Amino acid sequence: MLPSALDKYVNIHYPSASPIDLITEILLLAYRNLIASIDKVFLIWQVVFPVVYIFVAGYSYSALMGEQGVKFGDVLVTYPAYLTAGMIGFNVMNSSTVAGSIIWNDKRNGMFQQLLVMPYTKVQYIISNLLTIVLMGLASAALIVIIGLPTMLNNVNPTLWSIPYTIYALVVGAVFFGSFTIIISTKLKSSEGFTVISNGVFLFFAFASSAFYPAAGVPEPLRTAFYINPLTYIVDISRAGIFSQVTPFTNIQLLIITIVAVGAFLMATVSMVKMKI
Repeated sequence: MLPSALDKYVNIHYPSASPIDLITEILLLAYRNLIASIDKVFLIWQVVFPVVYIFVAGYSYSALMGEQGVKFGDVLVTYPAYLTAGMIGFNVMNSSTVAGSIIWNDKRNGMFQQLLVMPYTKVQYIISNLLTIVLMGLASAALIVIIGLPTMLNNVNPTLWSIPYTIYALVVGAVFFGSFTIIISTKLKSSEGFTVISNGVFLFFAFASSAFYPAAGVPEPLRTAFYINPLTYIVDISRAGIFSQVTPFTNIQLLIITIVAVGAFLMATVSMVKMKI
């Protein structure tokens, strides 16, 4: 049964609404985001950028390393394979800027107010934005895996037990970074400020993580920064699933990033509810 507080909320806002109606409305908002609110050029760039980085930077850096691979768990993988697996999680973070952009475009065009006049709430609006990011992240991840498969062909070893770790990492990563951009977008008063701050923070997330290089060889205090960074957990869990290197530490990382993502989602919900139209 639903908690009494949630029952009260549903009865006030949706006197005759059923859970199916609420879910349908969220799906309709997500469909609107995918069809009308997202720049198609941006979608193409979301796949082109990581693919170019994999084949250019991956093989360029591996030339500097020689035949030496990168140790991940109990296996030794080539650097292009290591980078390809990392770019899957990295791309989820990149896609999350869409959540904030949708809010800014809707507020600027007056669409946000119109949606709230219709049978939609701010909570549904947030959930639909995060669902949009999840779908974009999973779709782009699948394309990156397909295109980057030649780099991982001799290293990849997914199993029915390990691959759910990768999928879960992408979903929880989309929830965290999507919530993060929603929080920023509700606090700032200009789209330019949102772009500058989100790009600046994401730059730290990207390069102070294990997306491009392993944390094991990084000196302190940078290594500590790696493990404060949520992206490190997302890409490590993704790699654990792809290379079938799930360990007890992977489960600890899974628990930590889940707690962080839930906390970010709750903060984003509160920020959105308090946001003045």
